[in-house]
Order: sequence, then C-alpha cells, then structure tokens
Amino acid sequence: MLCLQMTEETLRQLFVVEPDFCPACGSILVLPQTSETVACRVCTFKTPIDDIINRETTYKVDFVQKGTYLVSKKKVEEESELGQMDNDRECSKCGNIGMSYTTMQLRSADEGQTVFYICPKCR
Repeated sequence: MLCLQMTEETLRQLFVVEPDFCPACGSILVLPQTSETVACRVCTFKTPIDDIINRETTYKVDFVQKGTYLVSKKKVEEESELGQMDNDRECSKCGNIGMSYTTMQLRSADEGQTVFYICPKCR
C-alpha cells in the first residue's frame, strides 16, 4: 500500500488561491481581532497576519435592475417548465415560430421515441 505524506509545502502547490484563502485546504481564512497570526479553522495552516492584511483585493459587483431580473427569471422558469425548444417548428394553431418539445418511449425499445410539441403561446 502506497502512503503519501502531505507536507504543508506540497499542499500549497496543489492550490492556487487568493491571499484570503488557505493555500493548504482552500477554506476562507478569518482574520483574528487580536492575534498577529492567521490560523486556518479547518487545517493546521498558520501565517503571519502581515502576509494577508497588506494585500489589495478588488471585487466587482454587477447590479441588475429589478424589472430586468424579474423578466429574466420568469423567462427561465417558463422555458424550464416547457422543456427543450425547437425554434424551426411553426404552431399549426397560431403560427408561432418555436415549439417546445418533450419525448417519451411509448412503444417497444427498438422503435423510436414519440415527440410531443407544445406551443408556448397557445399551449
């Protein structure tokens, strides 16, 4: 049986992480309020607080207008409810281009599946 001893240096080579994450296990490092050492709460990794505290970290936050979000959310919910879309098929009732479809195996396994088309406008 092969047994590998994982040293802290070996673990650091496994992860490429931001400074506020543990290079040994990947969990987030919580900054202490009084200590000069940051210790990982999951593994035994420790580092001086100066290695972390003086680094610049940038974040990007994208704000989406509520109306845009609600319209997108409704569209995603409708599409997931309807199933796969065939954008080349036309509805024979209303003429809408684009039909949702689902398949079922109704006959024996050596025959093809039956395809059911549903118009998202007139259903």
